[in-house]
Amino acid sequence: MVKKYSIEQSALYKCRSLRRLNTLLFLDTDSKQIADIKKYYSFEINKKDGIAKRKITAPTKKLKTVQKRVLYLLQRIERPNWLISGEKGKSYIDNGKAHIYSNYFLAMDIKSFYDNCNREYVFRFFKDYLQVSGDIAGILTDIVTYDNGIPTGCPTSQLIAYYAYGKMFREISEIAQKYECIFTLYVDDMTFSSQEHFDDNSMKKEIDCTLRKYGHKPKYSKMKYYSHGKDVLITGTVVNRNHELKIPNKLQKKIYDGFQNVKDVDIKEMDCNKKKEIASLRGKLQAAKSIECNKFSDINKIVGNIEKQ
Repeated sequence: MVKKYSIEQSALYKCRSLRRLNTLLFLDTDSKQIADIKKYYSFEINKKDGIAKRKITAPTKKLKTVQKRVLYLLQRIERPNWLISGEKGKSYIDNGKAHIYSNYFLAMDIKSFYDNCNREYVFRFFKDYLQVSGDIAGILTDIVTYDNGIPTGCPTSQLIAYYAYGKMFREISEIAQKYECIFTLYVDDMTFSSQEHFDDNSMKKEIDCTLRKYGHKPKYSKMKYYSHGKDVLITGTVVNRNHELKIPNKLQKKIYDGFQNVKDVDIKEMDCNKKKEIASLRGKLQAAKSIECNKFSDINKIVGNIEKQ
């Protein structure tokens, strides 16, 4: 785990000289010329439904190195326990675990969160929260933003998205406390839960108003309330009615289907596509094992033997 400090102890706190910034970021060029290394490339990946595409905007190698240094410095700052994404040592599984003993749940997504993250909010974070000078705030903002927003493929993006809208999320946390709910945040997935019933309709309205105040809104099609006795899907995990963390049915099906495609493979006839299928299956098995350690033990053995051939 990364040892964290108060904001005042951050190396970036009140940074007001270009020389100091260059030293902190290990820049071998004048940070005024950051535009020279600010280059990106784009590609598409499949969304969860396997049909729609998601555009990813990623930095080139040199810019990514600088972004990783910014991320390292930001990771040292203390943050609330309810933040799961962008936290070293935490994963989506911790998001499910946080709600494992609850009986009532409200799941909400923020619609097109990254697309609607505004550069101005990132600048304000550096200027007002970290209290750096205006020119330093501008340079840092340039390093972590693209086309006036937060790009999806940068190492800094998850944490910067949180910090840019930290005030908004803190207000939402206060709403959760008002309704005596546990709150966790995983990028744009917000989960609220309690052992006792709560007024989810009133809570939804308050959160909706708060999001809109900052230029965001919920994805209404994915807003869902779960009453007592229901199995609840929370960012890639399932909290079942017996307060156990389980593997989602969709992941289980992908594992079974993937196994059927590779179980009879002949090592002599294995091509690049089959190798990719096996690597993909191995990744899914690892994800499943992180949730339920003894699940798919037989499949794990067989896939392991295939890989050893």
